[in-house]
Amino acid sequence: MADIGLNLSDFKATVGRGTRPNRYTVAMSIPQNGTGTYRTLTAEVSALSLPDSNLPAIQIPFRGRILKLPGDRRYSAWTFTVYDTNDGIWNDLHAWSNDINNHATNKTPYDFGDHNVNWTVTHWDLNGEDELKKVMLHGCWPTIISPFELQYGAMDQLSQFSCTVEYEFFTII
Repeated sequence: MADIGLNLSDFKATVGRGTRPNRYTVAMSIPQNGTGTYRTLTAEVSALSLPDSNLPAIQIPFRGRILKLPGDRRYSAWTFTVYDTNDGIWNDLHAWSNDINNHATNKTPYDFGDHNVNWTVTHWDLNGEDELKKVMLHGCWPTIISPFELQYGAMDQLSQFSCTVEYEFFTII
């Protein structure tokens, strides 16, 4: 029987030092009240995942069998977690959302394209020198900004909240 390489040394040679989920950077620009200026989030993003995409099957019955053909690609909403800072990221995200659809008037004074931005997420190697994965999300805009939790009993932690965005598509760069 052939050696199938199930010993620890073979595994270590294949995996090497592996990759780490905490080696990432982001570049997320938030439009600032329709002024044409942007705030860029970098280190404030505490947790995220690379986005998924779905390519569902079109199922066509034929004489007791199912023919499966590739359907239309769909992109799920994307959620990330942010450390709150004293300079108001939560407020900025709400202002962006309000610019898209005003809470009081249910109107927007801007073209929708003015509020879509491209964001990038980069996954780095163990030493932070080489890009392993880089994804650009095209046409991002916020759909859900989570509640901001406050409680007297919270100790030894930083405040965080999450934000969910929609985007048109992503590219791997």
